[in-house]
This record gives sequence, structure tokens and C-alpha cells, in this order.
Amino acid sequence: MKIRPAGSMQTLAEAMERVAEVRDRAELIAYLQKHYDFWQPTEANVTIEAYGRDERNGWDTHLICIDGKAALFSDGTCS
Repeated sequence: MKIRPAGSMQTLAEAMERVAEVRDRAELIAYLQKHYDFWQPTEANVTIEAYGRDERNGWDTHLICIDGKAALFSDGTCS
């Protein structure tokens, strides 16, 4: 699954330069713990929800949140 920051302070092109890939949910949680440690992500407080199709990059975009706070967009879900 591809992931990118959900921050609104950057253009899509800037966000796409920071795309990373994770293989599964465990790797996603580890990524969040490394890059979003200030929100204290855990298996219990990380959610992934469908967000909508983004024709600009071809993603069926999902929003990854930590305790309801938007952290990342992804091109799908993981197990």
C-alpha cells in the first residue's frame, strides 16, 4: 500500500514526492510510530476509512487517522 502525508500545507506534487510503501498493518503502525510519535499511534487508535477517488493520482484514496486526526492518505487498505 502506498501512503503519503495528509497535511494541507503542501501541494499534491510535494506530497507525492514523499510517498512511501508499507506491506501490511504492522508495517503501517511502525511507520506511524516513527513519524507521528507525538500522537502515540497504536493498533487500537489507528483507523483507515475510504475517502474517495482522486483522479489526479489515480488512487482510490483512504484516510489514515490516529485518534481521529488525519495523518496519511493511502491508495487502499491493508490487513
